Amino acid sequence: MNPRVSVLIPTFRRPHLLRRALASLQRQTLDSWQAVVIDDGAGEGLAEAESLRDPRIVARANQGKGQVDARNTALGLAQGQAVALLDDDDWIEDPQHLTKALNALAHRPALVYRGGWLVRLEGQQELSRTAFNQVASPEKLRKDNLILATGVVYPRAFHEQLGPFDPQMSDYWDWDWYLRVTGAGYPLHKLRGLGVMVAQHGANMSYGARVDERRANLASLCAKHGLEGVELKDHGSIAAAQ
Repeated sequence: MNPRVSVLIPTFRRPHLLRRALASLQRQTLDSWQAVVIDDGAGEGLAEAESLRDPRIVARANQGKGQVDARNTALGLAQGQAVALLDDDDWIEDPQHLTKALNALAHRPALVYRGGWLVRLEGQQELSRTAFNQVASPEKLRKDNLILATGVVYPRAFHEQLGPFDPQMSDYWDWDWYLRVTGAGYPLHKLRGLGVMVAQHGANMSYGARVDERRANLASLCAKHGLEGVELKDHGSIAAAQ
């Protein structure tokens, strides 16, 4: 039986975090899912995924290089009618999240997203958490990325129409995708409650050391979509201002 949803999970040299992400899928009340784990490292993620011996988990090496190529590799293996996004260091807190997302999609094709918590971690210890509960719209997305990638669910047919993720967008692959989906006329659907957990730790809090690179990547996004007046931000700064 084909899964109802395929969850795309790129991973890079952090198998202990990947295990937590996969465990959150195994706690879902929806049983019919496929996790597509794409290893962009030296095989640590492959070994971790295979050690769980869950037939719903598919693990392969990246056919390209980097997180965007990894997600596109996963798309090529996706069998579900819907696609869900999950980073290897994040997890889904609400065990009914996938069920709720698919119920929303049963009414109309849309990009379903969810509010969540930005969780600051040091090792396995939680230091703090900040709510991220923005309401996005096509107009607001032209100023800020108000959607957490983890927890997003949408019909796989969107990619048949709009193509794969754009590797040229680098840091902003997700924002680019939301703009492409809404630009094609598809609606956004926000699920109630804070249902996903987005980890903030040393490995992904190095934005301050990459300001010039991020600014150049943002300029590429703005040029592609004709965005104006967009400031360099991240989800942490957006949450702090809400």
